[in-house]
Amino acid sequence: TNVLRQLREREEIQRAPELDRGTVDVLAEVFDYVFADQAIPVQMKMVIGRLQIPVLKAAMMDRDFFLSGDHPARKLVDTLATASVAWAPEKGEDDPLYVRIETTVQRVLSEFEDDLTVFRELLAEFMEFLFETEQQAEERIQPAARQEQDREALVQAQAQADEVIHAKLKALTEPLAPFLTPFLSHQWRDVIAHADVREHEAPGGRAAALQTMDQLIWSVQPKTSAEDRRQLVQVLPELVRQINAGLDALGWDGTPRAKFTRRMIATHMQAIRMKAPEADGVDTRNAALEEQDASAQAMQALDQRRARKLAGHEDAYDQMAQEMSRGLWFEMQEPGQPAHRCRLSWISPMRTRFLFTNREGYDAFVRSEREVASMLRRGHLQALEQAPIVARALDQLMAEPADAL
Repeated sequence: TNVLRQLREREEIQRAPELDRGTVDVLAEVFDYVFADQAIPVQMKMVIGRLQIPVLKAAMMDRDFFLSGDHPARKLVDTLATASVAWAPEKGEDDPLYVRIETTVQRVLSEFEDDLTVFRELLAEFMEFLFETEQQAEERIQPAARQEQDREALVQAQAQADEVIHAKLKALTEPLAPFLTPFLSHQWRDVIAHADVREHEAPGGRAAALQTMDQLIWSVQPKTSAEDRRQLVQVLPELVRQINAGLDALGWDGTPRAKFTRRMIATHMQAIRMKAPEADGVDTRNAALEEQDASAQAMQALDQRRARKLAGHEDAYDQMAQEMSRGLWFEMQEPGQPAHRCRLSWISPMRTRFLFTNREGYDAFVRSEREVASMLRRGHLQALEQAPIVARALDQLMAEPADAL
């Protein structure tokens, strides 16, 4: 209830100086704005609304209330209103944030008489409470943030490996053995990427993986001279060892690895003996066709990954996602799920992962920047206004036609 509007009708206010009447009128508009703000839960509006009379008194004592965001009473109202956005009604009135806001308001009512220092002291205490809870939430999100940062680094390393492998395959002057394309664009791509992210722990791993790829490609190409065949025999033991070490680290095993290994060995033996592969038989022809098909699919998948990586931004929602910063609050409403509030608690260094949580740092979930843009576009994610509420109310009041005031 806007008690200032009721107060405005009282006889003593009607007889008050024009400046005082104007103060009541403007402050009534400010609290109308507070009560209409969709970001502030209804229960919190009721609590903050109890500050109307003390804030009116403070504004009359210090007329800078409407001029300065640092006015102690105004700053307290702004801070309480902004903090209330983080409160989830389902948490109930026993929630620490609700209790702290209600306690702060009650202390204003019981302690404020004619000294604005009360507002400053209560604001300082409330800010300390917010800082402590923020620190606790920050500690809780760190494990998830580290995990997501590692994932981002791996995805980035995979994208870089895609570019290297694509350039290597496109630069070949002779056709690559079809069975090798899926291996290089999937398994060995991941070997290169994992070596990349571990470069600080095991220096030289990425360079070794790239060298192994070069040697593997060379090893399956036709060997027309005795010198080439001798060199192949010399490098094979170390090449096989490097390949096995990379695949062991990757954890790729089982039937697919055994099948690849047999195919690689057979190709090497054919090169060493200068023996052409068997061309007769339906099974042989079918196997060759399967390899060619798998090779084409692998190249298509590689091109698609590169295309997604290079895709540009589309519209204003992508721009909004790009400009998001930590600490913003949102109303989230996904299909089939109840609406809930969440905070953007962490953004990965390359902004590919956005970690959302509740106020305490729990209920974490991650979305990519493009997923966030898509959610904004579909209306499943809506930003909650967090700018100082008194300034917003005054801006709106100033923008209204004079006859509407």
